[in-house]
Amino acid sequence: MAIGRYLEQALKGLLPQVQGGLPGGGELLGKLAAFAILFLFLYLIRAGLRAVSDLFFDRFGPRVRAVVAWFWNLLFLTALAAVFAALFGIGQPGWVWAVGLKLMLAYLVWLGVETWLEFYLVRRGVDPNLVLLARYTALVVVVAWTAYMVAGREIAPLIGALGVAGLAVSLAAQDTFSNFIAGVVILLDRPFRIGDWVRLGGKLGRIEGITLRTTRLRTPDNELIALPNSKVASSEVQNLSAGGPLRVHVPVGIAYGADLDRAREALLGVLKAHPAIRELPAPEVWVRELGDSSVNLELVGWIPEAEIARLPRLTAELTEAAKRALDRAGVPIPFPQRTLWFAEPLRVVHESASQKGRTSE
Repeated sequence: MAIGRYLEQALKGLLPQVQGGLPGGGELLGKLAAFAILFLFLYLIRAGLRAVSDLFFDRFGPRVRAVVAWFWNLLFLTALAAVFAALFGIGQPGWVWAVGLKLMLAYLVWLGVETWLEFYLVRRGVDPNLVLLARYTALVVVVAWTAYMVAGREIAPLIGALGVAGLAVSLAAQDTFSNFIAGVVILLDRPFRIGDWVRLGGKLGRIEGITLRTTRLRTPDNELIALPNSKVASSEVQNLSAGGPLRVHVPVGIAYGADLDRAREALLGVLKAHPAIRELPAPEVWVRELGDSSVNLELVGWIPEAEIARLPRLTAELTEAAKRALDRAGVPIPFPQRTLWFAEPLRVVHESASQKGRTSE
């Protein structure tokens, strides 16, 4: 081919050290040049089709545009693979087109299943964890069906090869596999749902998502934390949203000599005055324990589920208000005190000024 000869001459001019030409000579370079030209041609066609389809499907929203764009990408890759097979004699172009069309069909089936799960199960109020598990299960089934549809009767050797490869991958990625199993257990056990406020791994946050590898937690500081599912499954989970209203506890210490009734009255006023504390059940002030340096009280009140997101700030507000109320009521808040006892009485030695001077000399 003329293009191949020109490219070969240009390459020899740039690299004079190349002697004796190239393997395959102009034929190989001609095929590469033809492939590059067809690649550019197909890419321009795909870009034009995407631009036209984006204008036409603009009113249907970004999701429809993304689906149409995926089809144009798959069509472009299928055509490119068919051109490569025709030029270099690797496979048959007809088989490549058949595989591409089957992948498009499989994607349409998956879109139908996903749409049904989203609009049927979600609208019926099915638990989001079960919807997520059903989505993953449907995805595995669709992928297996697609592999069988593409490979046909040759699926058995393919499954055997995938089994050996899967064993090797599982041995090399045991942590990932354990997270996968833990994710399935979490979706089946359902210790929490998407949107619940929980304490996981010492972190307070709202469940934003559950995947087969991680559980995603959004903290009150707007931090997104991805916890491995294996850690979540093996740790204690405190679900703050499971029972509706939540009871909060705020510790406060007063001196042993303080008037307990006056302190309780002042602290009850703090609870009743706060807008987030529910009137029923009525707030209370408990004597939690007799500590080393103080009588430890506890402010107890119920907050609605909508206020759980403000739990750290709400606790801080109650603590500050309790301090101000006790100051106004004249109830002292003690600092830690220690009393030392000696087995024998201590002797106090008084030294005169002359003795101190001799000692310093």
